[in-house]
Amino acid sequence: MIVVRPFINSDPPKLVELWNHQPVSRGLAQPMTIALLEAQVFAKPYFLPANLLVAEVDGKIAGMAHLVPDGPLVEEGKRLETANIPILLSANIPESAAVEDALLTACEARMAEFTGRAMLLGGTAEPGPFYFGLAKGSCNRGTLVTDTRMNELAARHGYVASTRWAICHRTLRGFRPPVDRNQIAARRALNVVREDDPPFRSYHEACIYMHHHQTRFSLVKKLGCEVLAQLTIVQMEAFSHLRGVRTSGIVDMNALEGCDDVQAQFFLAETLRQVAEEGTSVIETQVATASDMLTSLATKLDFETVDEVHLLVKRFD
Repeated sequence: MIVVRPFINSDPPKLVELWNHQPVSRGLAQPMTIALLEAQVFAKPYFLPANLLVAEVDGKIAGMAHLVPDGPLVEEGKRLETANIPILLSANIPESAAVEDALLTACEARMAEFTGRAMLLGGTAEPGPFYFGLAKGSCNRGTLVTDTRMNELAARHGYVASTRWAICHRTLRGFRPPVDRNQIAARRALNVVREDDPPFRSYHEACIYMHHHQTRFSLVKKLGCEVLAQLTIVQMEAFSHLRGVRTSGIVDMNALEGCDDVQAQFFLAETLRQVAEEGTSVIETQVATASDMLTSLATKLDFETVDEVHLLVKRFD
C-alpha cells in the first residue's frame, strides 16, 4: 500500500539514499549528501515541510515530490497563480510508476489549497528557489526531454509540453576567441569587465545563489562606459564532482539578446577565454530554441547540444 505524507525531520538520510539510487543522468547531481540537501532545500527561509511530500510503501520511503507554490520569490503583483514540482523521484521498485502517480496526484490535490490554476512539472521557466546546482545542470528549469519516466508521468496526467531550451556545453581546453575584422573592431571599442562574488541584486538572487561562487562579466563601451550586457557564471560544484571535471554554468544567456551579433560573439568569447584561464574545463548553458540569435551564437562558438529541457504544463481553469 502506498501512503503519501508530509516531510518530517527524520527523513533526510532516507531521502539522500533515495536520490543516490537514481540512475546516473545529466539531470541529477550525485552523490547527494545531507549537507547539500540541507543547504539547497531545508535551510531556505521559505521552505515549508508540508509541501515536501514523501511516499512510503510498506513503511519504507519509496519516493518524494516537492510542491512549490508561485510565492515567496515572486512579487505580489506578478504572481500567476501557478505551482511547480521541481523534483519528483521514486525508488527503483516494481511499484515506481504507481508511486509517481500517487505523489503527483497528492501535489495536485494540495495545490487546490493555493487556488492555483496551473501546475508546472519539473520546474519553472526561470531559476527556481530550490535545487539550483543539484538538478538540470546550469539551470533548474523544466524537465529533461530524455527523462523517460518523468515524460511518461506527464503524459499519463495530461501535461502538455511548451517552451524548450537546448542544453549546450563546450569544452574549454585550448579555447581561443575567433578573430576576424568584425571581432578586431569590437575589441577596439569594447571592454569585458570581471567582478568576482558581486553583491546580489535582489532577495531572489540571494536565496538561489547564496551557496555558489559567482562571477559577473559586463560588456562596457570604452567610450562613455555604457554597460551593454552582463553575464553571470556560477560554479557547479556538485556536477563537477559527478562529471570529474570543473564545470561552470552561464545562467542568463538571454542578456545577450540586447546586443548585436558582433557584440554578443565578442562578449561571450572573451568571457569563455577568461573562465578557461581560471581553470574551468567545461561551460554549460541553456539556450531557448525559439531564439535564432542565441542558437546561431552557440553554433559559432562550437557549443554542443547534449540534451533539451521543456516546460510541462497542466491547467486547471
